[in-house]
Amino acid sequence: MENRHKYLKIAHRGASGYEPNNTIRAFEKAINMGADMIELDVHLCQEKIPVVIHDSKVQGNLIEELTILELEQFDVGKGERIPTLQQAIDCVKGRCKLYIELKGNNTVQPTIDLINKNKMDDEIIIGSFDRRKVRHAKEIAPHILGSILTGEMDIDFVSLAKSAKADIIHFCWERHPFPHILLTNELMETCARSGLQVMIWHEERPEEIRKIIQHNIAGIASNFPDMLI
Repeated sequence: MENRHKYLKIAHRGASGYEPNNTIRAFEKAINMGADMIELDVHLCQEKIPVVIHDSKVQGNLIEELTILELEQFDVGKGERIPTLQQAIDCVKGRCKLYIELKGNNTVQPTIDLINKNKMDDEIIIGSFDRRKVRHAKEIAPHILGSILTGEMDIDFVSLAKSAKADIIHFCWERHPFPHILLTNELMETCARSGLQVMIWHEERPEEIRKIIQHNIAGIASNFPDMLI
């Protein structure tokens, strides 16, 4: 029998392989495909409201300098608009968990305020490549899971996670031809001893996914969530 572990099927920016990424349309598609969790990216607009978009600019305009009304004017694909984090929460709450990657400046407190307002503490992961953001989030809300993202392959992962007070180490090894090779038993055991969950980001190759899930992986993100088995 194949050795498989249960893991979170995470839709990377929603079902972004099929629909405009970080949009309600992509989130709905991911939920309909059976995703357990939707990943999205957060910046603050001019009014300091968390909005869902990956880049710091839209059509050459800085997100942090635009108002909500101005952001609503941009078509980000198929007629979709840039959602607020509250709109994304309204879409997924009670249907799917949420993985919030903090991209923009000063996103920690407004994001946690929204999570608390919506009583979704147990349904959320807050992550970032910036260890300071993750640490800040954990200091404000230690009960919410924190994830440190890294694309590095030869660093002390446990020290990185501890410096961020993270619960999860999320390896962003999509540039490596075979990420499963880097998931050695030694690495997994070291993370387990340190109380760290391990996630992989993002993967679209069925054969690679099958090899990754031989390990006790907490979650895999994919642009095509229906490929996660």
